[in-house]
Amino acid sequence: MQTSTDSPPTREIGNDSASNMHTTSTEFPTPSPTRDVSNGTDIVRDVILWKRKNLSVLTLLAATAIWLALEVYELKFVTLFSWMSMLAVAFLFFWGNIHRLLGKEPVDMSAMYISEKSAREMGAKIQEYVEKSLRLVFSVSAEKEWLVFAGSVASLGLISVVASYFDLLSLLYFGVVVGLTGPFVYVKYEHKIKEWGQKVRVRYQRCYATVVQKAQEMKNKLQEMKNKMQEKKRKKME
Repeated sequence: MQTSTDSPPTREIGNDSASNMHTTSTEFPTPSPTRDVSNGTDIVRDVILWKRKNLSVLTLLAATAIWLALEVYELKFVTLFSWMSMLAVAFLFFWGNIHRLLGKEPVDMSAMYISEKSAREMGAKIQEYVEKSLRLVFSVSAEKEWLVFAGSVASLGLISVVASYFDLLSLLYFGVVVGLTGPFVYVKYEHKIKEWGQKVRVRYQRCYATVVQKAQEMKNKLQEMKNKMQEKKRKKME
């Protein structure tokens, strides 16, 4: 009886499977890592605090250029927006073609996305801001918060006076300038500003307490005078 001494072709099957795996990996490459583009709060905070000086300077220069174009040179907003859009499209077009000519791959914009977690965080922050605004309005209008009421009325009055001398565009530009300089100055001189604010608050509370005391004294005097007059009327009637 003759037996076969040939071994089973396990090695060839292994080679075939390896080649198939290699072919599959080459046909379906691993996707490029995606990037969440919704971390705008970190960028805004860095720009306001001048941690990214290039972006901060660019933002300030852009705001100044827009204000000069609309306010000084009296350009129309639609015209300026169209020119800026054309410049942006032309820059992106030439930037992508120059990358191709130099043999470099342009940035793959399809890898950018907004994650669900970031969207929920943004929604939660918006909800928090709205709730704080509603609580502030309630505390000013319904509750007996005289300090908040006086501060709100004074702030609105100051805004109305300032707005009578400037238009909306100038106010927006000044807001951008103050927004880029105010937090940076506060962070740099936070200790001194807190000390000064504490002193002002103590003086304000003393003045407020003095005014309240004087008003109470005048109220008591008026009440005493009213009582005396009523007593005199009673004596005359008797």
